[in-house]
Amino acid sequence: MDVLIVESSAKARTLQKYLGDGWAVVATGGHVETLPNDRKAHGKDASKAYWANRPGELPTPPWVWTDRGEDAVATILEKAGDEPTFWIATDPDREGEFIAWSLERRLEGKGPAHRVTFQEVTEEAVRAALASPRDVDDRMVESALVRKFLDRLVGFRTSKMANGIVPGRGNSMGRVQTPTLGFVVERELEREAHVPIPYFEVRARAQGVDLSTRFHEPDDPEAWRDASDKVHPTRTFDRELAEGAVSALEAAGVVTLTEVKESTSRRRPSAPFSTDALLQAAGSRFSWSPRKTSALASMLYEAGHITYIRTDSTRLADSAVATARAVVSATWGDDHLGGPAARNVATGPVQDAHEAIRPTRLEADDVGVDDADARRLYRLIRAHTLASQMAPSVTATRSVRATCAELDEPLTGSVSWRTFDGWEAAYDEFLAARPTSPPDIALDPGAEWRLDPAEEESPNPLFIEDETRPPARYRSHTLIRAMKEAGIGRPSTYARTVEKLEERGYVETEDGGLAPTESGRAIWTRAAPLYARNTNGDGDGSGLELFSPEFTARMEERLDELASGDLSAPETWERWRDLIRDLHEEARDRKKSGGSTLQQQDMLQRLLANAPEPLPADPEALADLTWSEAYELTNRLREEGVLPAPTSRQVAYIERLLADLELDDDDERAIVGAEGVEGLRTTAAASEVIDELQRIHDERRPPSAKQRRYVESLIEKSGLSESEALALVEATSLDDLTGGREGTASALIDRLTERLEAQD
Repeated sequence: MDVLIVESSAKARTLQKYLGDGWAVVATGGHVETLPNDRKAHGKDASKAYWANRPGELPTPPWVWTDRGEDAVATILEKAGDEPTFWIATDPDREGEFIAWSLERRLEGKGPAHRVTFQEVTEEAVRAALASPRDVDDRMVESALVRKFLDRLVGFRTSKMANGIVPGRGNSMGRVQTPTLGFVVERELEREAHVPIPYFEVRARAQGVDLSTRFHEPDDPEAWRDASDKVHPTRTFDRELAEGAVSALEAAGVVTLTEVKESTSRRRPSAPFSTDALLQAAGSRFSWSPRKTSALASMLYEAGHITYIRTDSTRLADSAVATARAVVSATWGDDHLGGPAARNVATGPVQDAHEAIRPTRLEADDVGVDDADARRLYRLIRAHTLASQMAPSVTATRSVRATCAELDEPLTGSVSWRTFDGWEAAYDEFLAARPTSPPDIALDPGAEWRLDPAEEESPNPLFIEDETRPPARYRSHTLIRAMKEAGIGRPSTYARTVEKLEERGYVETEDGGLAPTESGRAIWTRAAPLYARNTNGDGDGSGLELFSPEFTARMEERLDELASGDLSAPETWERWRDLIRDLHEEARDRKKSGGSTLQQQDMLQRLLANAPEPLPADPEALADLTWSEAYELTNRLREEGVLPAPTSRQVAYIERLLADLELDDDDERAIVGAEGVEGLRTTAAASEVIDELQRIHDERRPPSAKQRRYVESLIEKSGLSESEALALVEATSLDDLTGGREGTASALIDRLTERLEAQD
């Protein structure tokens, strides 16, 4: 008997239909083994944070059954009969490889076992996988083992500390969970520190076009500036100025165009869906929770309608690209086709082990699933996949400037219409309707536009008196975006991490946003800071913080390197084990001594840099503060609306980017501000500058020497000429290639690798 083993019952039912008689398809329901976790059932091993290991080897803990593991293996053996052959088809990721390793050990001696993987639950993919079995990937298993050992060590040790600091029982901290909680708490602290800045605006509507009064230019010393010192020309602090504009517009009833600028913009499609992008898209478009989206995507995957749903990649296989382009050509015409799929590369910190999420049969515009939301999600995935291969949409815009009698300030506005739908044709179901022709109004300098009639619910002109709002709370899907951008977590953990924060009572939903509870706030502000160490001894606040996103991202990168065989698993584990163990001992000593932590001292230094005189504390004496004194002073400054100055790392990074980019003075001032890097007053302002400089840097970045050598070796192996290979990404020479994860060098590596795999 041939026995195919998968994780999901729904997937098992689908595959049984494909394979028919002679096969038994059995589901495990997930993991069959875990580390000891029940003191009564597993004895003292349930309390261990880690197990000893011999040099050059990983620990060998006593694995125990999961709740359903023993029954699952018993069912497999019951179905197997005499002389079985096992085909282990658990998910094609790190956790799936660990489950395969567990099953192979548990089934040893019962019959031959083969490891098979497939990216989609289709008959073709499954039969192809069965024809090409392989061994369990030891590197992937070692990566999974080290991750489990790390999570155990961090969770067990630090959760004890949390329970000693935070009121209540059952508090926990975790390698990914706690930094994610930190995003929510830090955003809440920003909201509490927000000081509303009042402003006035005056708008008018003429000929159906919205116009705004432009009160100040950027160089005007009276210009309205936000908390990041950014000028907003259509806002003013001057009530009389705004009221005067309203009076002038009401009296005149007409505006005269003085300037009309024509422009055309091209909007490119997004890359195909990775896991986090799909969760974000469904969250923003449909207001679905990550949990709901994940469940619906699983339903579609297990029924064979979409490819594997846990992926970091935005890459499509060559065959999928060809099919998508054929569908686009047949449906909308060749003019809607984009260039070669240069955007189909991985972005951000990725494993890139799988394709992007896409339909298995792109020709099908809908699927026969008995769930309206699942079908809706399928159509979104299909639209997104097709759009990625389509031409940019084109929009024509007329930006206008107008004057009004008795009004010294100009009015500005714009009208636009789509001249070519491009990729938006595939997205028609999910986009709001847009004009496709210019409005029937005069769009020439000198034209007079009469104000539209005012209505009781819609005054015209409109006087606005308002104030700035605090930054919005994270929602589940935007928190996942923050995790992805910071490089923490992986596709299989994004949704579950957010769920755990809610289950443990560390965050709660308020008006759709995530707010920290008192216990969640205490975990981040009181327990997590104990795990910080100054590594350079110069007192600048830089160092090692166990629960910082940067440190967690570094762990994730090392785990990926283990999976690819670039690092030794035992050495990596021992290094992390010793470091975390030492950090925990330091945290215990710090808690006993009651001294302020380096993290607290650094935050206070940055808050005091923006605090009004007289300062509530001497910056030179912060190291003498107790933990409680530092905690209370930090809270007081935040409550008074003081925002922290940029970190030394932010400043150094900005300076390094500026040195690399060699911008001219005008461009640098436009991005950084007239006062330069020293004029950046807050971390938020520094972050905006970093985002813009990084965007420019990535656009200019050449491939690394290693990347270029790899490209050259792949071209040689592929049998293509250099020009033929470069044409795959619309480049004419190797010098034209760009580096980075979104660059054409990375895209070319993907395309050539797929070609070589297809040849094999």
